[in-house]
Amino acid sequence: MESKPAGMLEQLDSVLVVAPHADDESLGCGGLLAKLAGRDCNVHIIYMAVDGFHHFGLPAETTFHQRVEEIEKVTKLLGATYEIAYGDQDLIEKLDTLPRRELVDRFEEAFNTHRPELLMIPSGIDYDQDHVAVFESAFAAARPIAQIFGKWLMPHVMTYEMTKLNWASTSPPRPVAYCDISDVMETKLESVRLYESQLRPSPHIRSLESVDALAAIRGKEIGVARAEAYSVLRTIL
Repeated sequence: MESKPAGMLEQLDSVLVVAPHADDESLGCGGLLAKLAGRDCNVHIIYMAVDGFHHFGLPAETTFHQRVEEIEKVTKLLGATYEIAYGDQDLIEKLDTLPRRELVDRFEEAFNTHRPELLMIPSGIDYDQDHVAVFESAFAAARPIAQIFGKWLMPHVMTYEMTKLNWASTSPPRPVAYCDISDVMETKLESVRLYESQLRPSPHIRSLESVDALAAIRGKEIGVARAEAYSVLRTIL
């Protein structure tokens, strides 16, 4: 029987995920990261703003220490390393107030240091100003400058989605890249569940039911049980 050619995931050596807040990576591409866990691929997550915060639907404020504990559990589950760009600096939901040059510089340094083959960033079609600021800055930092000029040019740059993108001022871009996560869906859900301070009951967009529903819809689009979908900003074949 003829063997199937290796897919993109099997060929990846380095993946970098940018998460505006701790849990965005699980919601957006936790299935992809679960498929890479245990393989010979370096996965690194940059959490932009991690703070104690009083979220809607919670009786009390979560603490910075609590959020870091959640990150530790999730990154261990997904086999990833991580860093926090702005920790305990009261910048959650305020990343758009930072100088754009500062954010671009941070991303350029991270991209040149980690030299990822695949960069995953949040969608720029979002009502959350933090996500928009992160997208625009990461997009600028990922601009195509040849490596002979000393800048790492990532061959694959994609944006991930989550259920909240259904509320957008413009129509979200149609996804063009998919990852079958049927065999790791439970791991993705567990990574979401480990963010206890963020989890909400249905019909909240951060509920496990909502996460599973989106994965089921994307799965049907490619003929599998569960999938994640991404928009492609650049891919080099």
